[in-house]
Amino acid sequence: MNSIVELVKELEKRPAMYLTRNYISCLKAYLDGWYQRDINNVSDINVMDSFQVFIEQKYESGTSHSWCDIILFYSQDETDGLKNFFKEFNDFITVKKADNNG
Repeated sequence: MNSIVELVKELEKRPAMYLTRNYISCLKAYLDGWYQRDINNVSDINVMDSFQVFIEQKYESGTSHSWCDIILFYSQDETDGLKNFFKEFNDFITVKKADNNG
């Protein structure tokens, strides 16, 4: 697998299979490690950078915190943050597809 979007879709189906805990911070660590390991083979290398901008704009953060920290701040806890990540990422993909088609 060489697509972050495809990887996130797989993670969403069964996060406990990949993450030590159902925490957004564990997801961030997993994605960062996967990305670093396969950096030369990632087909959609800029997706997470675009997602970062999407989250900063949506939450009007005005800070240099990561998407993980921003989502976690607006969540009840790490587990809720993970659920919110998948919702936000799916919204981001929907917007991105609409922008590319429109």
